Amino acid sequence: MLSAEENETLTMTGPSTAMGELMRRYWQPILLRDELPDIRPAKEVKIMGEDLVVFRDEQGRYAALARNCSHRGADLSFGRLEDGGLRCPYHGWLYDADGQCIEQPAEPEGSTYATKVVHPAYPCQERNGVIYAYMGGDAPPLFPAFDWNVAPEAHVFVFKAYQEANWLQANEGEIDPAHLSYLHRYLSDEMDDETSYGLDQFLDVAEGTDIPVTRILREKLNPQLEIENTSFGVRIFSLRDIGKFMHVRVTNFLFPNAAVVAVGTDWGLAQIHVPIDDQHNWRFDIMYGYRNPMDKETLARERLQTYTVPDYMPKRNLSNRYGFDAEEQLTRTYIGIGSDINTHDSWAIEGAGSIQNRAVEHLGYTDKAIAAARRMLLQGLRDIKEGGALPNRFHDDTENHYDHLVTIDTVSPVAEWRTGYVDRHVSRRNRSPWAANEDGSRLEALRLQTTTT
Repeated sequence: MLSAEENETLTMTGPSTAMGELMRRYWQPILLRDELPDIRPAKEVKIMGEDLVVFRDEQGRYAALARNCSHRGADLSFGRLEDGGLRCPYHGWLYDADGQCIEQPAEPEGSTYATKVVHPAYPCQERNGVIYAYMGGDAPPLFPAFDWNVAPEAHVFVFKAYQEANWLQANEGEIDPAHLSYLHRYLSDEMDDETSYGLDQFLDVAEGTDIPVTRILREKLNPQLEIENTSFGVRIFSLRDIGKFMHVRVTNFLFPNAAVVAVGTDWGLAQIHVPIDDQHNWRFDIMYGYRNPMDKETLARERLQTYTVPDYMPKRNLSNRYGFDAEEQLTRTYIGIGSDINTHDSWAIEGAGSIQNRAVEHLGYTDKAIAAARRMLLQGLRDIKEGGALPNRFHDDTENHYDHLVTIDTVSPVAEWRTGYVDRHVSRRNRSPWAANEDGSRLEALRLQTTTT
């Protein structure tokens, strides 16, 4: 449990808040590239309580500007993309991608007033279909070399979803592996309606066995949980002994506001929860494959079964009680709100209220990863005050690597599960057309490190 004061500290992310300052020190996804129109690539967005307009200039650079013009507050989301920047339609002030005012055509000829006006702006980068902004006030760290950032775009599929809940409870839902046996329990090992990339992993047979993962989760209700603090956050093991084999699922808390979860053996899924404000968040889903390109057409079609575009709203939501069906709950799914696991997760986090009251919760064994993540976040806030180093912020290329950020769903011999999951990870990277290291040294170091712990 957190005190009411700690809960407020961790959940509030506006510009003047401690957690807001911490989050702004990281590259945050703010928009999907596909959300920018071809004719006029500009769109409004709210991130951490700040109203922004995101655009792509004539040189192909992405930028995020404060939405209200520095002149007299007009709405720049209606601005004209021309002459190297975004021009306010009210009096013609023109801003470049860095926020510098470069023209004020209504001012007297020869005026240099424009040089004195720098509009609030944030540097942006686009990677594999996602536009990221750095909203901190210092020099940005290197863009993180996560697997989904360095993979070729053909191997990455991106989507996002609107959630009516604070970012923290949304993120904590992703790092709670025990709930898979309950909330995501399917009463049959076959599904004949809506499917998604979330469900596919549960319908597959566990690698090396003839047992569907749905059955493992349904029959092994209390997994052994282990956690490891790492340089990137917390690594979480969910272990289910199925006799000859151990079913090993590795999930990760990625500091400060993401989770990296398994979608089978050869796919991974990063889910980044970016506050819109303190009551809502965008869940950015970034799915990446090691061996084969993504079937983006199929994945997009599956997503459109459960979400509407362009608002990215779930069709099953709080207002319609997620389409709850009592008959389905008796015969098909444990929760009775369809087979999409992301809908299940939204039900869980939104039902706690827009900001969960953690002062009255009772954490148990299954919550050890959540407790560890909270401790790490609180330590991060102390590090900012004391001038300490934060995780996952690098300015040196030699440090900016994440080969050890492993997420996988696999089986191994019971006595060898610790080395087994690493071997699977090393093997898939070495078979990957893009992920294998030239010398393999860091992957071998991961294997040796895990073998000796």
